[in-house]
Amino acid sequence: MRILTGALVALCLAIPAHAQDERATRVAIAKDYIDATVTDADIAEFIRRLWQPMIQQMAANGQRLSEEQLAEIDKLFLDHLTQPLTDVMRKQDEVMADLMTLEELTALRDFYTSEHGGAVMRKMPQLAQIQQPMISATLQDAMPDIMPKIEAITTPQ
Repeated sequence: MRILTGALVALCLAIPAHAQDERATRVAIAKDYIDATVTDADIAEFIRRLWQPMIQQMAANGQRLSEEQLAEIDKLFLDHLTQPLTDVMRKQDEVMADLMTLEELTALRDFYTSEHGGAVMRKMPQLAQIQQPMISATLQDAMPDIMPKIEAITTPQ
């Protein structure tokens, strides 16, 4: 009985250590993937995509901005967001390791670091930019139907 108890205790102690080792491996692979994506990321272009809709809305309302004003806005956003957004990207490794299996992370990293996988992933922001006006238009078209329903759901009877 003592041998069985000893073996059971040893097994129980080994399982958490194995789980920690596997998690550390997942974090390391996620970090490899993130390092590759951050290296390839055009963070300045990503930030410009954040503020350009605001400028487009201003232009649609008749407010035109000079090139100097646009350059100042660009610098403002870049100065305030480049490092924080880079930090956010770099902190994804732990979250990814908790959400994905070792096999999934390995496949993602290997896909991204492959010639065609990397090319595809670098084009995804362009795809999102092209789709954004279509998504916004779809949402704008749907809102007149959705808003009265939301009001009916949220208004006390």
